[in-house]
Amino acid sequence: MRHVILTCKRHPQLRWSCKSIAFDDGGGYNGCRSIFFLGEPSGKGIHEDMSGLDCDTCIQDPTGPHEYKGKRYRLVEECDCASGDLIRAPEDALVRR
Repeated sequence: MRHVILTCKRHPQLRWSCKSIAFDDGGGYNGCRSIFFLGEPSGKGIHEDMSGLDCDTCIQDPTGPHEYKGKRYRLVEECDCASGDLIRAPEDALVRR
């Protein structure tokens, strides 16, 4: 069973995943398994083994509120939308089935 990459209808820059048994294109997330927050796509694309999308939850940002080793960062936070707003992300078609 593979993980499905999801995005929010209202926040298309964010990504989640859930096992395929918990998502149906006709009905969306059905609650059968947990949803995992991935963050924002890193720009590195799909993992080399084609298993999923590379994402970050901490992003370097010169205006970010957090500092580490002289660089500023911001944390990527989940939106407050209902799970019913999650849809299959476009890049999910690239994941090996």
